[in-house]
Amino acid sequence: MRLACLISAGATSCCLLVLAASCGKKSTPPGPKSYTWTVDVSAGIDGHPPTGTYEVTEGMMVNYGYRILDDYTDFCVQLDGDTVAPTDSFVMNSDHTLSATCQLKVLWKFHCDQAIYYSSPAVGDDGTIYFGSGMYLGPPYSQWRPGTLYALNPDGTLQWSHDIGNAVYSPVIGNDGTIFVQDHQNYVYAFDPGGGLKWTYSDCSRFHRDMGMSTPAIGPDGTVYIGADGIHAVDPQTGQRLWHFTHNKPACECIASPVIGPDGTIYATICEDSLFAVNPDGTRRWAFGFTRDYEMTFDSPAIDEQGVLYVGVEGGWDGSTLQSNVYAINPNGTLRWKYPVDGGRFVRASPVIGPTGTIYVATKAGGAELDARLIALSPTGIRLWYYSLERVGADIYCTPSIGADGLIYFGAESTLLYALNPDGTLNWKFQTYGNNWSSPAILPTGTLLLGTLWGGFYEGYLVAYKTTSHGYAAAPWPRFHHDNKNTGRYGAH
Repeated sequence: MRLACLISAGATSCCLLVLAASCGKKSTPPGPKSYTWTVDVSAGIDGHPPTGTYEVTEGMMVNYGYRILDDYTDFCVQLDGDTVAPTDSFVMNSDHTLSATCQLKVLWKFHCDQAIYYSSPAVGDDGTIYFGSGMYLGPPYSQWRPGTLYALNPDGTLQWSHDIGNAVYSPVIGNDGTIFVQDHQNYVYAFDPGGGLKWTYSDCSRFHRDMGMSTPAIGPDGTVYIGADGIHAVDPQTGQRLWHFTHNKPACECIASPVIGPDGTIYATICEDSLFAVNPDGTRRWAFGFTRDYEMTFDSPAIDEQGVLYVGVEGGWDGSTLQSNVYAINPNGTLRWKYPVDGGRFVRASPVIGPTGTIYVATKAGGAELDARLIALSPTGIRLWYYSLERVGADIYCTPSIGADGLIYFGAESTLLYALNPDGTLNWKFQTYGNNWSSPAILPTGTLLLGTLWGGFYEGYLVAYKTTSHGYAAAPWPRFHHDNKNTGRYGAH
């Protein structure tokens, strides 16, 4: 009881003692508040901070900055799900999440000592990729850049190569897998798939202008048709000439690559001003002459399911101006229609045909102050749309390729690879490794292969791009020389 009374009576003084004892200890104030900053950076992006989780004091200013590397695309930086600038800062006032993402666009690239000039890749049944390099620099350079025929594995590694003394154009794969390639001096070489030289055909005229894509065509029976001084038909096994069809004019050349119609007829432009139809036995069927003086073509015709041929021309003098045209020619050699290309723009690239019969034609710029265009024409010759290059004066020599999802791909002297939607709007464009004059190949995997001229036209790259197009559109003529073997034959696979 007494203890109890003491506690009761001295309660106040006891509390004072306790408080006094408390005040004798040093109190620790609570620490500054911090927040979590979560950062996720994809491969293909350089910058700071790297991927990680950071504790940051409330109220602190934090900085970030990122840039995309050359082989990637679709660069996007997001803060808490909202797209923001790639370089910026913000105050930490809560937990934040920062992400920097991109997509791999260039799967691999193969460097060549010489430019990939007018050489579109051919792809074998086993996935081996064949292409050529080298070019001739005309005046004022007047020098040769000797070429090489390359065979690459599907991953872009070298399988074999064979040096050739002249510039090499697009290779073609024969029915038995033999690779045929024509050079700038009209020699044609036959290689087995392992890179061994089987034979060389040297019976063509040596005269050849520095333009066009001279690629032999392969007939249904394997016969090799060469465009040179007329058309040469060659036995694929022996390299022996079967026949030679020529024009009456002296020194008359066939720069453009021959093509073969559904019935086996061989078509080629000879002397650049007339399209000839030749029977498989080497006899003439008909000739179609372009209508204006100085009209000439260096491209290969495209053929639709009715056997109609489409070909573009350069030049065409009407007495006051140059006027290029796109011709549609019936299988019997008569004119179906003619589309005048406006602005003096020349057509060097070959036409292609889409799934609905739309004809796509690429043009040159027509001078330093005009834009090059990709033009879409209806099967009746009506212009549906055109897409203009943003760089004035840059030409398009590239024959387009049409993907299975309808995208239309082409390169240009603007050093860009373009992918257009079927309505002519831009889907995407991507910086390439130099100018492009050859045409793309599209693989069933969605890989697109494109050759370039890099470093003042003295070296080149074959580049593999990732796309959404798995192979070609179900169309009569979706790429240069029809198919991935470059056969130039309607219906070939």
